[in-house]
Amino acid sequence: MNEDLIKKIRRFNRYYTIWLDVLNKEYLGMSFSCPESRVLFDIYKNQGINATELCEHLNMDKSYVSRILAKLEKKGFITRKLVSGSKGIKKLYLTKTGSEEAKKIDWNDDQQISEKLKNIDQEDCDRLCEAMERIEHILCKNDEK
Repeated sequence: MNEDLIKKIRRFNRYYTIWLDVLNKEYLGMSFSCPESRVLFDIYKNQGINATELCEHLNMDKSYVSRILAKLEKKGFITRKLVSGSKGIKKLYLTKTGSEEAKKIDWNDDQQISEKLKNIDQEDCDRLCEAMERIEHILCKNDEK
């Protein structure tokens, strides 16, 4: 692989993670890290998902997700319900408090992006979205191979 290409992609990744503010302990002004927020939000969007499916969907390490789930359960944000007839498979659901937190994450995420884009004109915003869609298309197309 072209070394210059790799360096450009890595430079962009470093810039973008800083731009999105994902490296802070309290992501989006919440008491969650970025991975914790993603896990909570994904359960919100996929009520009844099990831990294995969640790990696959987010491409996250099972032991890391397990620790996050234990923390979220201890704080009363999620519940686990055993699937009848399964060998220990549990579906994940948000509690009322967990749903409220997920909605705050969603709202705060929208506000963060809105704030970051406020000084960018519509034409550049459109070009930015087109570029992101192109990146996603290229990466998804090649993931299928």
